[in-house]
Amino acid sequence: LGSNGAYPYNAGSATLATYLYTCPNVRTEDVTVYTNTGKARPMRAPGFPQGAWSLEQAMDELAEKLGVDPIELRLQNIAEELQVEGGLPFTSNQLAKCLKKGAEEFGWTAARARPETDSHLRRGVGAAACFWGYGGGPPSTVIVKFFSDGSVNLNMGASDIGTGTKTWAAMIVAEELGVAVDKIQIEHADTATTQYATSSGGSKTVPSDSPAVRAAAYAVKVQLMNMAAEQLEIDVSDLELRDLKISSQSDSEKTVEVTAIEKLGRQGVVIGTGYRDPNPEGKITFPFAAQFCEVEVNTRTGEVRLLQFLGAHDSGRVLNRLTYDNQVFGGIVMGVGLGMTEERVLDRQTGKMANANLHDYKIPTMKDVAIEHSCVPIDIPDTEFNTTGTKGLGEPATIPTAAAIANAVYDAVGIRVTDSPINPVQMARLLAEQRKEA
Repeated sequence: LGSNGAYPYNAGSATLATYLYTCPNVRTEDVTVYTNTGKARPMRAPGFPQGAWSLEQAMDELAEKLGVDPIELRLQNIAEELQVEGGLPFTSNQLAKCLKKGAEEFGWTAARARPETDSHLRRGVGAAACFWGYGGGPPSTVIVKFFSDGSVNLNMGASDIGTGTKTWAAMIVAEELGVAVDKIQIEHADTATTQYATSSGGSKTVPSDSPAVRAAAYAVKVQLMNMAAEQLEIDVSDLELRDLKISSQSDSEKTVEVTAIEKLGRQGVVIGTGYRDPNPEGKITFPFAAQFCEVEVNTRTGEVRLLQFLGAHDSGRVLNRLTYDNQVFGGIVMGVGLGMTEERVLDRQTGKMANANLHDYKIPTMKDVAIEHSCVPIDIPDTEFNTTGTKGLGEPATIPTAAAIANAVYDAVGIRVTDSPINPVQMARLLAEQRKEA
């Protein structure tokens, strides 16, 4: 059931349960519920963190009943294709590597084997997995202009909402044309002057637009190589472009600086246009992820501290490691908000939000995030999906976070928390109820 507000919106969250794990009898139902409140709006992976909260705790419950390690249960049941809609296979699925490599880097086996303590501070570890349901695709058009002085203009419609779009786009052009990144000027996200691109939602900017950027840069490269071949009077197949110099591979004497190509000088500019090719037919593309966390629960006060958090993500080729890591860390912090601090209180009569201010809506601060956090990219390009081998990252980084925290809390104190957030008020009540039952 998904809260819809008073206006139409798809608030469902059952997709993870449909596709993430192999199940011969899978059936899910999404029901959007109209409520006397403001309209529902998307927030980083709409519906999926809620779905993971349920599914991944259920997987841990099943693992416990079977006497199987939670990671092993997931590894035994990884889906290789959509289980409905004709059973389309994935272009790639590296979830097994996310689980194995993540568990290894996290120290999962040793942490699970740690002996229990009589202290009021109890430690536990938890994990959760996910995929994200939007792969990306066309349309996307990019124009690259190479000027006779060696500078470049990159014109694209994709916006940069703080995720590093301009950085990786410039890097692709720089790699393809052999120019320095600081020689590239970028025009983007201006409907009056830039080319068409899809919106920034769905974690699809990189997989949708990076192939178009590469295609546009390559179109420029082909023209420059043909100009150089004509000037040097050799076959273009014998040439290579490196560091703004085009040289013969068989005769080192035959070389020309790109800025010294006569035809380029006469034209003043070479223009290349790139388009995003269609996605492969008969297949589907999802990014996958697994996250691991360790918590410490104070059984006297109900406080939960995050000690370490690790995200292992299958998002295809890593274009820029710094922005990649920061996407994961930022997504985890938002997931911590869902799992531990953020609670929207609505008045039952009017539907208005009763949180008076941001002081009463507790977003995570530096004191709430894990003491140690790390990112493990599963850097395996999905070359079947697109020409840059990339998949989405921004939203998968939030999806399994809260569920991993809930599983870690259960491992620490044996309490299955089904209502978010897991804050001291709720934990103190649940711990008190646990003591009464004992």
